[in-house]
Amino acid sequence: MARPVAADAEATRARVLSSATRLVSEHGIEGTSIRDVAAGANVSLATVVHYFGNKEGLYEAIIDAMYAELEQMRDVLFASVAPSPKGTLDVDALVKDVAKAAWSFVRAHKSAHRILLRNVLDEGGMRADLRDKYLRPFLDDVALLLAPATGLSKQHVRMTAQTIVNVIVRYAFHNAAELEIITGEKDVERANAAIERHIVDVARGLLTRRS
Repeated sequence: MARPVAADAEATRARVLSSATRLVSEHGIEGTSIRDVAAGANVSLATVVHYFGNKEGLYEAIIDAMYAELEQMRDVLFASVAPSPKGTLDVDALVKDVAKAAWSFVRAHKSAHRILLRNVLDEGGMRADLRDKYLRPFLDDVALLLAPATGLSKQHVRMTAQTIVNVIVRYAFHNAAELEIITGEKDVERANAAIERHIVDVARGLLTRRS
């Protein structure tokens, strides 16, 4: 049976978007041309234009795709939340599991974070629609979960959650030489393990302090 035309079209679009994401992650949108994207996807220039219109349209599609990818982090983090047999939350274990899951997720999705950091710097912040779609619900959910369990204010929990995310993202972009200087570990995996432990300690400290 012949492959449906719509499926082929979607596969081609996804290939173009993948090429654009890789190039923008490495060179930024200003250093990436539609011709480069077309070559990377092994399609014609006209094909890129057909799916995305122009460079701006392509960039918008990349940003939307990257935020959708990062939305998966909410599922990853909240999947690590498990009540004790008594139906209560073990806050210490919860903080540890969530911090470790976040560190693992960011390291596995560095391209997405790199592009979104570039976008935030270029735009001076997140767009209002993206803030409302992604940032606000994430912080709302974290505060709803952790404020009652920790006895901390929702404001403190929201700010702490964002602080931890910022710390994790910055650590994720240190190269091997920087990791050795920071941790004193020559082996990259041992350095990353040390950073993970540190992030857990920081999260525990911030989420057990009463304000």
